Amino acid sequence: MNKVIVVISGPSGAGKSTLIKYLIDEFDDAGLTVSHTTRLRRKTEKDGIDYHFVSKDIFEDMIKNDEFIEYVQCFDNYYGTTHISVYSVLNQTNICILDLNYEGAYKLLSKSLFETRCVGILVLPPSLKTLRARLQGRNSETPQSLNKRIEESFLVRRIAPYNHVIINKDLDISKYLINNIIQQYIT
Repeated sequence: MNKVIVVISGPSGAGKSTLIKYLIDEFDDAGLTVSHTTRLRRKTEKDGIDYHFVSKDIFEDMIKNDEFIEYVQCFDNYYGTTHISVYSVLNQTNICILDLNYEGAYKLLSKSLFETRCVGILVLPPSLKTLRARLQGRNSETPQSLNKRIEESFLVRRIAPYNHVIINKDLDISKYLINNIIQQYIT
């Protein structure tokens, strides 16, 4: 089995987290990196599992120490993936999954940073109306953050580095598609 790094991106509410959970459950040899962030932890999140929650000062020290393979500032917070987190997952599995926003994915996919194959998958909702309904259904967004997330979905002009795009209209079809994509790279 070949090792592969899978970068999955898409606007909040597109279904990327659901597809990532599916991949982790479907492939015994898949692992998800845990990113660092400076944003506040939500009630349902656990430090070290959902994110490594750190202060802005600690994050900026990590930037100075070149600990990140990619990092971005988004919604007034930092998000980043460390070299250690990627290599840790690759040492334990053959499929290393990264959940990145467009900017982080662009930084990672547009460079040849790894000897391991790297594939980018962009997950999109079928429409902005569907996206808005999904985000509102979470009950975790303020009207301001909802509008910011909707605006972010228009940043799709950076499709170039992605190898595949999935329009997540039907979850079963999207699971079938992402499974087939992964199979192409590991065999």
